Amino acid sequence: MIHQKQFGQVSRQNTKNVPFWRRPVAILLLILFLAAFLRVVKLGQSPPGLNQDEAVNAWNAYCLLKTGKDQAGVSWPIYYMRGLGANYTALHLYVLLPFQAVGGLNILTTRLPAIIGGVLTVFLIYLLGKQLFDQSVGLWAAGLLALNPWHIQLSRWGHEASLCPLYGILPLFLLLSANMPFREDKTRPPKIALAALAGAVTGILFYAYQAVRLFVPVFLLVAGLLTLPSWWRSIKTRKASLAIAAFVFAFILVAGPMIWQHISHPEGVALRASWAWNQSDPLAVKIQTVLSRYINHFSLDFLFIRGDLYDTQKLPGIGELHWYMLPLMLVGITILLRQFKTSYSARILLAFIFTYPVSDCLNEAISSHALRSAPGSCSLILLAAVGAVGAGRWLFQKNRKSALTVAAVFLVAAASLNARFFYHFYGEYNGRPGVYQRFFVDLVKACHWLRPRLDQYDAVFCTTANMNMPYIVSLVALNYDPQKWFNENRNFVTLGGWDIGTNYGKIHFMYGDSFMPAFNKLPPGARILFIVRPGELYFKNPIYQIYHPDGTPTLWLCQP
Repeated sequence: MIHQKQFGQVSRQNTKNVPFWRRPVAILLLILFLAAFLRVVKLGQSPPGLNQDEAVNAWNAYCLLKTGKDQAGVSWPIYYMRGLGANYTALHLYVLLPFQAVGGLNILTTRLPAIIGGVLTVFLIYLLGKQLFDQSVGLWAAGLLALNPWHIQLSRWGHEASLCPLYGILPLFLLLSANMPFREDKTRPPKIALAALAGAVTGILFYAYQAVRLFVPVFLLVAGLLTLPSWWRSIKTRKASLAIAAFVFAFILVAGPMIWQHISHPEGVALRASWAWNQSDPLAVKIQTVLSRYINHFSLDFLFIRGDLYDTQKLPGIGELHWYMLPLMLVGITILLRQFKTSYSARILLAFIFTYPVSDCLNEAISSHALRSAPGSCSLILLAAVGAVGAGRWLFQKNRKSALTVAAVFLVAAASLNARFFYHFYGEYNGRPGVYQRFFVDLVKACHWLRPRLDQYDAVFCTTANMNMPYIVSLVALNYDPQKWFNENRNFVTLGGWDIGTNYGKIHFMYGDSFMPAFNKLPPGARILFIVRPGELYFKNPIYQIYHPDGTPTLWLCQP
């Protein structure tokens, strides 16, 4: 049996005579550099273009920055902002603001918070692994997360879910740092100020992506129940009781208004999502549906084979994890279960793993959803790290030569799988039809061409064929002026609950023949640009063409 105390043996060894490149700090710096490189290389690609969910965050943040109102005219929203017919979290707008204040409205500033947050999560999981177990587990967790396909993809685009892994581990990290009763070390008194900070930060996360609002309280509740004896002992001491009170007070002070909104106005703060079940289903069927979605998050199909099947989130030729994670996770779960009675750290990590799918069990999707389950995704990384350290130490104790052989085979396999993934993710993935279409690559390129020439035209008419909400993407790609947005005419049509933008200013989107009245009002000799699919509206001689990576034209820019 590998006890928790054994995890700390290597980290306490004297490192004065160890070369710098072999010291933990050097290894950590190398991991962080690798994590940063994989998240910034080929910036603007992997994914290419801009998705409408990224764009709605970027545009509303920019409206706030320039006018103090979101696109719907609401001044400094707190609980949610309205966009595309859904209510989005307002917190991510405020995350984007400082980046846009420095760098303006563009794809880089839209995705930069995810990049920085991704690297910060790698550093934070190192600290968390070190707090729960030891430095070796922390380093393994950081290394595995730096190379994790799921996390790499999340860290490269501007969806509000991109920061979910960071939000998922931040409260626990702060609570452990405050020496709250999650810890087994009775010699360290709780830190009241840090406990209050943990409560405030946890409260702020109630304004984040809906999955975070569900995951964080459930995880902390389960972890608290599994470590209840420690909490019960601590609450009898003055300093611990003050620290717990500080956490609760700060949490309620910050999260209270949002919790009340959920109670009093659930239709406002709830994001658009359909239930996983039909309303007419019996209770037993609803429970079975939820359990089925829960279990599927641990399946080989989701984790290692196909992953999330939705085009925007689907990774090329892989599930959410590399196959080399599987044996590490199996060893890790064995260690945790054997230590369950004696180790609070094992209990906390098991609670983390057990609750990781909860935020994706209630809503419908074509498969397990990589964004909604992202808040708990770091639990699987920590599990594999525990398995790697435990297996490595056991093998070295048994037979050093065999251990080195196994380590060499593992490293070769890991390097091969990562190289294969990088080859596809940073390459052909960008030209896949589903990715190319859902990230509006051609429309973004067309808008970049149009942007310096927009004043030359009296009207622009844009196709909507194979496009979902092109108006919001065009606003970001054109770096449109929010003041003009509010001052000019703009129209929306609500279909199926979605707010579809048909025009703003001189730009019109061709839904059927809805654009014809605006076209017919133009005076003779008006300067007009059409952005259409090849052959659409019988145009034959485009003045500019947008090409797919395979060389076929996807958009024509034409003047009648």
